[in-house]
Amino acid sequence: MSPTRRQLLKYGVGAGALLGTGLAGRALLLPPPPSASLGTTPDLAVRLFEALDDDVRAEACFDYEHPLRQYHNRGVDTGGAWSFRLNGKASQWLVDLVHAGLSEAGRERVLEQYFVRLPGIHATRVAIFGDPRTSNYQIHVTGPHLNLRLGGRNREAVAFGGPQVYGDQRGNQKVGLPGNVYRYQLEQGQRLFAGLTSGERQAARQAKAPVQTAVELKGSKGKFHGVSVADLSRESRARVRGLLTGILDSYAEADAGYAWECIEQNGGVEALHLADYAEDHQPGRNVGDGPSQIFRLEGPAAVFHYRGEPHLHALFNVGMNGDQPLSVGEVVAENPTALDRGGVKALFETVLLAETGADLAYYHAESVAGTLRAGTIRTGDLYNLESWREDVTVVAVKGADLGEPLVAALRARGDTPQRDSVYRIATTPYVSDYLGDVVLGTVHSEETGRMLRDAAIDHLSAHGFSAHS
Repeated sequence: MSPTRRQLLKYGVGAGALLGTGLAGRALLLPPPPSASLGTTPDLAVRLFEALDDDVRAEACFDYEHPLRQYHNRGVDTGGAWSFRLNGKASQWLVDLVHAGLSEAGRERVLEQYFVRLPGIHATRVAIFGDPRTSNYQIHVTGPHLNLRLGGRNREAVAFGGPQVYGDQRGNQKVGLPGNVYRYQLEQGQRLFAGLTSGERQAARQAKAPVQTAVELKGSKGKFHGVSVADLSRESRARVRGLLTGILDSYAEADAGYAWECIEQNGGVEALHLADYAEDHQPGRNVGDGPSQIFRLEGPAAVFHYRGEPHLHALFNVGMNGDQPLSVGEVVAENPTALDRGGVKALFETVLLAETGADLAYYHAESVAGTLRAGTIRTGDLYNLESWREDVTVVAVKGADLGEPLVAALRARGDTPQRDSVYRIATTPYVSDYLGDVVLGTVHSEETGRMLRDAAIDHLSAHGFSAHS
């Protein structure tokens, strides 16, 4: 049996794709080492762009306004061309570009992450947005536990061009993440919390973490978990700065410097809130009163989320103006009210019903990747909101076999499940593959349609958010 998409995401997109396409042997032809003298990021971006073969260019290159430029997940490829398909010159320029976008310390971290340690960039995809020769551009190198943005700030004045994602599988499910290349950040975070007063630790500790991919900038009206850094002692504020320095110093000095400029222009580290979490947003180990492996620093124009359970996924996003966050692509609709996790779940269920005409819809709450702000919504916002790239799936289940969540949904709208009736339920492949018996019941048939994010874009473009509300 072939592995499912979710299994490939879980165990490593790069390795799974190589094995699935029969190109593992070719991937063993490792990418070249970096040149002895690296060029500048803009120069290397042009060299890479110009060296692409036509077939690879068709896969790797996108318009600057393409919504994929905004897309991020917990470290899966964002699209583009597999890097092992690049010709020799293009491969060399990509290797040099990655090295130029990282500091010396960052090269020892990012390029030593578990899934890229042996195959290097061959475990990644590359996507180029815009033309580096004539316009704004952004280059993404993405794969398991990695969404590396190269090209610095963008025209929206967001550091690195958008959220950076990094991680490492080492220490999986082990307390303290032994052997993890980012273990030092966990240790910095734990020293920070250990130095707080008991009252500060109590204010900082939260029961359950938000979903890791929720790194949207909340702006001046945002509400944040935990304790205000401004209220901490001078020593604790210095540890906060040291922690952020330890995160940002993986990247090229100019790019990290602009991120610091954004932070300082928005009130410095004192404008951030500090929180740690007893349990991840997905069920798992609860640390109780012990040291946490999940923490978050967040303010109006910056968010840093460190998730050390069961292994490391870390995401951060820094902008110059949190009230004007990164938003790419065509305008879809005006959203009158911000949507929290429950609101996003309800929105997708409305879209599922409209797309299929099914009797019921179910979108799993833990699949919700973030929140949706009020105001102008573009296609890139919806690419992020449904960042698992799920398809619309319709399953058929007899009333006698319906799962309890669906029975409850029918009763909530005043219907009594009919044992002999067959109900069409609109959902996603993740639910049908992994949660079918618990949520859906015994499935008798299944059909798959187009991507949910595309259905959401079309539905909201036609009807706006009024139909959802």
